[in-house]
Amino acid sequence: MNVFTIDNLNRQGFGDLDDEEKSRYAWSLRFSPGIAAIIIMVGLVLQSPIIIGAMALVALSGALFPRGMFFDLIYNIGVRHILNAPPLPATPIPRRFSYLLSTSLLTGSALSFLFGLNVLGIVLGAMVAIGASILTTTLWCLGSWYYNLFFRNHSKGPDITK
Repeated sequence: MNVFTIDNLNRQGFGDLDDEEKSRYAWSLRFSPGIAAIIIMVGLVLQSPIIIGAMALVALSGALFPRGMFFDLIYNIGVRHILNAPPLPATPIPRRFSYLLSTSLLTGSALSFLFGLNVLGIVLGAMVAIGASILTTTLWCLGSWYYNLFFRNHSKGPDITK
């Protein structure tokens, strides 16, 4: 596993895992965002407030329940047994924050489609689909990056010793 992947997992809050554990989970942690990206893209093509709204609820499950994100449960209950893989660890706070951002954008997208604001619905939903696609392919998470930018290391003042 390369340094970029390890750093990405650390920024998502998986820093307590050792490198061997990160290596075991690296592919499994791509399952939920990969499935989400596909379903969101289908919802965008169909301009469906129902599909996008359902995905907002899935994202909300990830924000509220560290061990109960809907797609993680599907993975842990079934898919991992087919792949002979370990169960996913609990979702850390930076990644849960990302799910909360996705929930907001997907809710806005679904409401936009519902009220006939299709361009806005596509823009808001596409932001999540792109983010989920990037997370799936690289394990770099924009929402976790925002979390770390705004909520981490702010208690430390500037280093005035240099």
